[in-house]
Amino acid sequence: MTRFTKLKGWAVKSVLAAVGLLFASPILVTLFRSFSFNERVPTLEQYGELLTANSAFLPHFWNSAGYSLAITVLCLIITFPLGFIFAKVRFPGHNAVFFIFVIAMLLPFQTTMMPNFITLRDIGLLNTPWALILPPVFAPFAVFLFRQFIKGIPSELLDSTILETSSVFRILLHAVIPQVRYAGGALAVMIFCESWNMAEPALIFVNRNSAFTPLSVVLGSLPGPVLFSAAAVYMVPIILLYLLFKDTLAASMAKFRWDG
Repeated sequence: MTRFTKLKGWAVKSVLAAVGLLFASPILVTLFRSFSFNERVPTLEQYGELLTANSAFLPHFWNSAGYSLAITVLCLIITFPLGFIFAKVRFPGHNAVFFIFVIAMLLPFQTTMMPNFITLRDIGLLNTPWALILPPVFAPFAVFLFRQFIKGIPSELLDSTILETSSVFRILLHAVIPQVRYAGGALAVMIFCESWNMAEPALIFVNRNSAFTPLSVVLGSLPGPVLFSAAAVYMVPIILLYLLFKDTLAASMAKFRWDG
């Protein structure tokens, strides 16, 4: 290895480290300022005040956790069979229907906000937890992602499974789910993170002063002395998810295939 190659490697590493530090700086600043300082010694006084003196924090924290878990589970249950149908089942208008799904995936929330609001109002679900749970579970992106992974499963594997059983549930359980477990895990992480950071739907479909409001909406209204400690606690579930499932995320990206 020449001297120039070594210098080039160090330069690349230095640039990547600087960029990484730039992206991590808001998190580091938040964590630093979340501690109280007694004669320049960091203490956990802010966290104690947050969890004991602020009665609004924990209820809204558990609201966010409940919404994120419910949306994640229901979304996986609903979108997985749809992804299988688009990947392996042929029917009239197959490509046209999938094209509509892809277009729906590209639409921003502001486009579908009013139809969702009217629908929720007409069925009496505004200002209820279901107003925040139901719209996200029908996620075109999740259908698309499952379809792309399931398309890579050899048809011979499914045919051999069909010879053993005629149960669609058993076919999915034994032949399909093991092949897309990385996709399901990565998708679960992404859905949970998006649901955890849900803000606009909560502002529109639920009264801001409601007991059903998630933490993402009320976080900025907490008292200044505990604001940074609240933000630090708010980041914990997402950081834990990444640490627990980073290998799953990497494996899913390695197995992803982009084709029609």
